[in-house]
Amino acid sequence: MKAKKSLGQNFLVDINVAHRIVDAISPSLNDTVIEIGPGKGILTKILLNKVKNLICIEMDDLLSDKLRSKFDSYPNLTVINDNALSVDINQLIPANTEYKMIGNLPYNVASPIIRRYLTFTHKPILIAAMLQKEVADVITAQPGKMGYLSVEFQSQCLVHKHFTVGPSVFKPKPKVRSTVISLEPDDRVSINQYPDSSFLDMVRAGFSARRKQIHNCLESAMDIPKSEIGLALKTAGIDSKLRPQALSLSDWERLYTIFYEMEVKF
Repeated sequence: MKAKKSLGQNFLVDINVAHRIVDAISPSLNDTVIEIGPGKGILTKILLNKVKNLICIEMDDLLSDKLRSKFDSYPNLTVINDNALSVDINQLIPANTEYKMIGNLPYNVASPIIRRYLTFTHKPILIAAMLQKEVADVITAQPGKMGYLSVEFQSQCLVHKHFTVGPSVFKPKPKVRSTVISLEPDDRVSINQYPDSSFLDMVRAGFSARRKQIHNCLESAMDIPKSEIGLALKTAGIDSKLRPQALSLSDWERLYTIFYEMEVKF
């Protein structure tokens, strides 16, 4: 079956890599797992023998039918022909059931998919995903190389980079390398702890001009006096001449708290 560019399809064909991706969620026979974009089922086949229940969400009609036919002898498999960005998780998994999520995600929607599942009240306890290497590098970056995605995901999860592979493990071969990461929801920063204010809106303002110093970024994105921004940064112990990528997660958290105490809301 030919891959569809419109759906960002690059089928994983290396069985050893498939086993390493599955290992990233430490599967057990008590687990309920959601697989996003199973494609031709290389991960599916491994997972079916390692977990209690497997729910595959596949947007491609033909691939969904083929998966049902190929694995029809497995009673622990459910195939959902739908878009992972619109499916209602509460219709698939009881609210009191923990679940893990795994997928070789299409590059163009990988971040939105992860973001959506992290916003659920009933969110996965662990996510393992194959992403474009450059995106994975940003999500897992440390101070000095951090970006908005770094702070967004690390404020909600413990993140871990597992391994990187080249284009040859896929068919058709993508033009970029791919990296497997895992995210364990942890609420490291209570991003909605203050009424009528958004931690991530503040972070977005901070990264509004990545090459500028942090005070310039905030000044250009916020409608408040320059003196208040300078005071907030000083109180937070943040050098105003640092660039936003140099700030740590705890720096952003302190700055958010101080702005709120100054009655600056985002």
